[in-house]
Amino acid sequence: MKILIAGMGSIGSMLAAYLSRNNEVYCLGRGQHIEKIRDRGYLILRKLFQNTEERVYLSNLYASISELSGKEFDCIFICVKAYDLKSMLREIADKSIKSPCFLFIQNGLGISEVAREFLKDANIVRAITNNGANIPDPGVVNHAGLGETYVGGLYGDEKDYYSKLIAKELNKVGLPAKHVENIKQYIFLKLGINAVINPLTAILGVKNKGIVELQWLRPIIKKICIEIMEVAKKEGVDLSNLEEIVLEVARKTRENKSSMLQDIIKGKRTEIDYINGAIVRLGRELNVKTPFNELIYYLVKAREESFTKIISK
Repeated sequence: MKILIAGMGSIGSMLAAYLSRNNEVYCLGRGQHIEKIRDRGYLILRKLFQNTEERVYLSNLYASISELSGKEFDCIFICVKAYDLKSMLREIADKSIKSPCFLFIQNGLGISEVAREFLKDANIVRAITNNGANIPDPGVVNHAGLGETYVGGLYGDEKDYYSKLIAKELNKVGLPAKHVENIKQYIFLKLGINAVINPLTAILGVKNKGIVELQWLRPIIKKICIEIMEVAKKEGVDLSNLEEIVLEVARKTRENKSSMLQDIIKGKRTEIDYINGAIVRLGRELNVKTPFNELIYYLVKAREESFTKIISK
């Protein structure tokens, strides 16, 4: 397949490293990361779960979307943060970059609505991944934890064909993946996990193990989960064992720093608007009260603001 990875953050870089084994992969990114890969001639992929390191030679590297004007791809993987979706899709449209299929791999809710706004006729596929990745230095990506990716079609006449094809390609290159008919269940489950682990670790500045080990968090975790379960129930999704799943994920990833904590440390904007913020908005629409999620949302927004002001001094 001819694939464009639009967004070379941690997940985008990990996908590029693996998919380039069997596919013609084009990489669109910005900043020192792309420059380092280009100058050195390869991306360093560290598989921390295997304690191995390999060089991945990527030849189609682009720091400007203008360089891709008019090109066509079999599939475009949109790997930018949720808050950058609109600007990325607008640029793709403006530069007449074409594809019959767009895969979205962001966290949170509201992704499909943005996709439909810009891609009315394309096949839209959503992926929920349990792989852990981070970029410790420019030109390097750590694949911290191997997990399964669930792929499901959302819109388009051939959405199921493409979701099955993408799952098959991921499996071929060593990333466990599964096509699912109801991706909504997995979206809400991942949302629930992220809505507990990400903001609490970001607010407290702790690794994932803090979710399990800090006993004073348990009542808060329970309340957050109850609210999410009620919202999900109104949407036809059963998350009755969410609290147990959250704690189990935190145990398995105990030494990980959540993506939201990493964003806070780097002074970057988080995806809280698409996680707890989205739960609050959906709760209002469905007449479900979500005071704990609302409090968590405001605390993370305050954490973003305070960190930015400290950095700027």
